[in-house]
Amino acid sequence: MREAYDCGLIIKELREKAHMTQQELGKKINRDKGIVSRYENNYQAVPFETMRTLASIFNVSMDYLAGMEKRSTLDISALTAAQADIMQHLAEAFRDINRAKEQNLASEQFELIGRIVAEFFRAASKNPVYKGQE
Repeated sequence: MREAYDCGLIIKELREKAHMTQQELGKKINRDKGIVSRYENNYQAVPFETMRTLASIFNVSMDYLAGMEKRSTLDISALTAAQADIMQHLAEAFRDINRAKEQNLASEQFELIGRIVAEFFRAASKNPVYKGQE
């Protein structure tokens, strides 16, 4: 576990976890391999816009890159508005369950499960890969 903040180490760990070379990451952020190496070795500060790009590439928050938070983010960019709404409510339902003393499902949670199932069937019916599979 990392104790002191090390931006370069965080970037390197994320890059290696994504099975990327420095050159591949450099292409994604419009920098050359040498710049990525300087970032990873803390020889050069990472500009704010590049940090935003790195957060997006690795699906982590800016706080994570800044060493303040250990959580990753959930990319919902390719979801429909209905699917994104379901994901928001699902996260809220999980937080409510984790905070509750009782582990029984509330009526709102049953409704959310129904919406999830309905959305899966709706999305699958539009996808030819899933049509006809039982």
